[in-house]
Amino acid sequence: MTRLLGRLSFQAKLLVAFVLIVLLTSIVGYLFINQSVNRAFSEFLSGAYTPQDRAVLQLVRGYYEQTGDLDAVLRFLQRGRPEIPVLVVDAAGSVVYAPDSRYIGRHLSNAQLNEGEAFALENGEIWTLIPSRIILGQDILERTFLHSTRRALWFAGLAALAVAILLSLFLLRQLTRPLHRLDAATRRIARGEFGEPVGIHTADEIGRLARSFDEMSASLAEAERTKRRMIADVSHELRTPLAAVRSALEGLRDGLIEPTPDTLAALHDKILLTTRLVRDLHQLSLADAGRLSIHPYPCHVGELVESIVETIGVQLEDSNVRLDRKIPIGLPPIVVDRQRIEQVLLNLLANAIRHTPESGMISIAATSRDEGVLVSVCDSGPGLTEDDLRHVFDRFYRADDARTSDGGAGLGLSIAKALVDAHGGRIWAENATAGGACFHILLPTA
Repeated sequence: MTRLLGRLSFQAKLLVAFVLIVLLTSIVGYLFINQSVNRAFSEFLSGAYTPQDRAVLQLVRGYYEQTGDLDAVLRFLQRGRPEIPVLVVDAAGSVVYAPDSRYIGRHLSNAQLNEGEAFALENGEIWTLIPSRIILGQDILERTFLHSTRRALWFAGLAALAVAILLSLFLLRQLTRPLHRLDAATRRIARGEFGEPVGIHTADEIGRLARSFDEMSASLAEAERTKRRMIADVSHELRTPLAAVRSALEGLRDGLIEPTPDTLAALHDKILLTTRLVRDLHQLSLADAGRLSIHPYPCHVGELVESIVETIGVQLEDSNVRLDRKIPIGLPPIVVDRQRIEQVLLNLLANAIRHTPESGMISIAATSRDEGVLVSVCDSGPGLTEDDLRHVFDRFYRADDARTSDGGAGLGLSIAKALVDAHGGRIWAENATAGGACFHILLPTA
C-alpha cells in the first residue's frame, strides 16, 4: 500500500484522500440516520398497547388458563386466522403462530421479545405473546418507507460524492498549479537559469513560499553574476602582471632588454603583485570555507595602534598626512588575533592615506561599548557615494578608481570584512558629518 501511494502524484493522493473522506462520511451518516429512523419507528409502534392489543392478549391468556392445553390454544388461533392479531413465540424465540403464515418459524430478537408479554406454561417454559402489529408493522414500514429512505440516502451520498470530486478537482487545480510552477522554476535553476520569478502572488503559505523562492532565485542570480565577474577580474588581474613578466623575460632571453637592476626590480614588483593577489584570494577562500585560522588572546587597542603607526609612519610623512589618535586609557582588552587585526587596521589606514589629500588628516579613535570596543578610522577625503556604501566591501569593487587598500584588485576591504567577521565582530562604512569616509570596527572584549 505504501509503495502504491509512493507512485501516485501529489494531486492523485489529495484526490484519493478527499474521496475516502466523503465515502467514510457518507457511510457513517447513512448508518446513523438508518439506525435513528429504525429506532424512531420501533418506539412509535411499540410505545403502548392499544385496547385491542390488550383484549387479544387477555383472550389468549385466559383461554390457556381455562383449558391448560397449549395445543388447544393454537388450534383455536388457527381457526380464527387472520382475525386474531397476535404472535405466539415459544421459549426458543421462534414464532409458532402468526396471522400471516410466512412469519411462522421466524426467530425473533430479544428486543422484539421484550415488546410482548411473557406467560409461563405448566411445564415451566416461558412463552411470549406479542401484538402482531408491532412486528408486522415494522416489516411493512421497512419494505416501504424505510426502503425509500435508504434509497434516498444512497442517492444523496452518491450526489455528495460527485459534487465532492468536482470540488476536489477544482481545489486541486488551484493548489497544484502553483506547485507545478515552483517545480518548473526549480528545474530552470537546475539548468542554471536564475532570476526568473515564479509568478505566484497569493497570500497563503504557497504564496509566501513562492516569494521566498523568488528571493532565493534572485540571490543565486546575483551570486552567479558575482562569480562570473570575479573570475573575469581575477583573470584580468593575473593576466596583466603575468603578461608584463612574460614580455620582460622574453626580451631578456632574446637580448632585447638589458638585465639591469631596474629591470629586475620591475620584474620583482610584478611577481610580488601577483603573489599578493594569490595570497588575498587564498585568504578569502579560507574565510568562505570557515577555515580561516584565528588565534585570539587579550590585547590592548593602544598597543595595536602604536605598532601600526610605526609601520606606516614613513608613508604618512611621504603623503604629508597627519594622524590624530584618540585612544583613551583604561579601555578593556579585546580578545582577537593580533596579527589579523593589525592587517585589518593597516588595510584601513593605507586606504585612508590613498584618499586623503595632501596636508589632510586621518583620525583613529577607540571607545568602549556594551558589545565590545569600537575602533573608527576616518579620513578627510571626498567620502563615499551611496553606491560605494552598498558595495565597498564587495570583492573586486572599485570606488573612484580603486578605493581599496592595495590599489590593485579591490580585495583589501573584502579581506578586512572577512577577518572581522571571523572574530565575531562587525565592520561598516559611513560618511563623517564633517566630510570624508569613516570605517568602524566593533571588536569583542573579554
